[in-house]
Amino acid sequence: MEQDHSKIMVSPPPKLSQKSQTNWLEETKQIWKLYVAIMGFGGTLCAYLAGGLLLAAGPEYSGTVFTLGTLLGLATFAWVVNVIRCPHCQSKLLWVMIKTRSHSSWIVELAALESCPTCQTNLVGPLQRVKRIQ
Repeated sequence: MEQDHSKIMVSPPPKLSQKSQTNWLEETKQIWKLYVAIMGFGGTLCAYLAGGLLLAAGPEYSGTVFTLGTLLGLATFAWVVNVIRCPHCQSKLLWVMIKTRSHSSWIVELAALESCPTCQTNLVGPLQRVKRIQ
């Protein structure tokens, strides 16, 4: 029961779209700001965990550690909101997304932005205005 394998055709792999695989944060060299914010929020979490451990051992320093963790979280949030901006109009895109999008989707939509919601300029690729279709 031998089969003739000489007539088996192999199709070429599908072509990938020409669309860039990087997002606008990477393309505008602002991704490091998001990484710094993640480290700041991680530091906040570590401070809360340390405060909880200190609370179990004795309450002398736990209040200070909790306060420092809270201040670090607030400072990180204020900083990241002010530094992630549209390269064209300088709009605070993180704040715009927090105000206008659902609490469960704003971070995903921020990373997936193709044009600035304020000035409609492309964020990925050449800077040009995008016509908004209503």
